[in-house]
Amino acid sequence: VFATLWTGLVTIAYTIYAQSVGQKSVDAVAANLIYTVQPVYTSIIAWFLLGERLGPEGYVGSTIIACAVFLASSSPSPEPRQ
Repeated sequence: VFATLWTGLVTIAYTIYAQSVGQKSVDAVAANLIYTVQPVYTSIIAWFLLGERLGPEGYVGSTIIACAVFLASSSPSPEPRQ
C-alpha cells in the first residue's frame, strides 16, 4: 500500500506540480532543453546512488543528447514573429 501511495503522490503528482511551477520561471526553449537532458541526469544519479553502469549504447545516446543540447543552446535565437 505504501509503495502505491508513494508512486501516486510523489513520483507522479508532485513531479507534475513541480514541473508546472518550474516552467513558469523559465522560457519555453530553456524548459525544453532541461527536459531533453533528463535521461542524462537520470543515468548519472542512478550511477551515483545505485551503482548502475551504462552500456556502450547508453554512452553513445548520452553523448548525442549532450551534443544536441549544446548545439541548440549555442545557436542564436530566431527573431520573434510579429
